[in-house]
Amino acid sequence: MRDAGVTVISGFHSPIEKDCLRILLRGKQPIIVCPARAIEGMRIPPECRAACEAGRLLFLSPFTEQPRRVTQGSALRRNEVVAALADEVFIAHITLGGRTRLMAEMLRRWGVRSIPNG
Repeated sequence: MRDAGVTVISGFHSPIEKDCLRILLRGKQPIIVCPARAIEGMRIPPECRAACEAGRLLFLSPFTEQPRRVTQGSALRRNEVVAALADEVFIAHITLGGRTRLMAEMLRRWGVRSIPNG
């Protein structure tokens, strides 16, 4: 995705997502970080500053002042916002009966294309 110049939007919250962000930051494509919390007063991590200054990294949140910490509800709301903005989604792992499965079903109803599953 980095080498193809694809814009990537994610919360980049889990350890593997943070690793992906580090890889994406070495590219030239736009990146949108959408945390599951308010971004008011949030510090830009040092590894993100160059991309931010270059205008290819955006921090976007559906929350204004609250919550200050990630909650299960805020993560769900953030995922809905990310899904609404996406043309295509890539979900690395879905647990049967899990929340990600529900999100994948919602995306299918919305007509958002899932890669690699088409």
